[in-house]
Amino acid sequence: KVVLVLASVEPEWSWQVIYWHKWRYYLAGSVLMDFPDTEAAARAADFLVTRDRVESDALLTPRNEQMFLYDSAGMDDLVEFYRATYQRVVSGEPAARYHFDVYLGDRALFHVRDPCVRKDVGSWVFVRVFPEDPKDLPGRPTRDSLQRQRLIFPHTHSILLFEGKCMAVLPLPDYPISGIRTGQRYPGGEGPRDWRVKIPASR
Repeated sequence: KVVLVLASVEPEWSWQVIYWHKWRYYLAGSVLMDFPDTEAAARAADFLVTRDRVESDALLTPRNEQMFLYDSAGMDDLVEFYRATYQRVVSGEPAARYHFDVYLGDRALFHVRDPCVRKDVGSWVFVRVFPEDPKDLPGRPTRDSLQRQRLIFPHTHSILLFEGKCMAVLPLPDYPISGIRTGQRYPGGEGPRDWRVKIPASR
């Protein structure tokens, strides 16, 4: 069967989607899709897998706690859920504006764009997080990581494209941070120009 693996509005889930080889293991024998236009892809899929739980007649694993399997008909309910999340995010003022508007939440950065098309998401998103205390950085410090934690996310694996809108939810570490730098890099010179912004943060 064809299984569409969806990004999630749960910040932790963005980390998991990157490791595509895990899905090839757990869903061995299935045809996996991660086409960012969720509604278009759902028309070609038999099932949907996501971290997001939405009460729906299409939910096939109601007793699950972390991962949820839907019949493809569940996309309508999921899109309604995404729409509500998007409206909640953009109800405030963005921390930065560029090709994407960037919103800072308690545990995540939100990159949003409206209108949005597929060429807008064919890139890597980088996030550099500056801790208030460098001792909070994970692992053994290197020259490159003495003052910051470097995170990179492929947009094609972490973004939701629905109703002509884009939304990427990128998790932030738990330790107190003093600032963030984020932006996009487009491989091969395709798509809009690379961009980066600096966001003061205190949490």
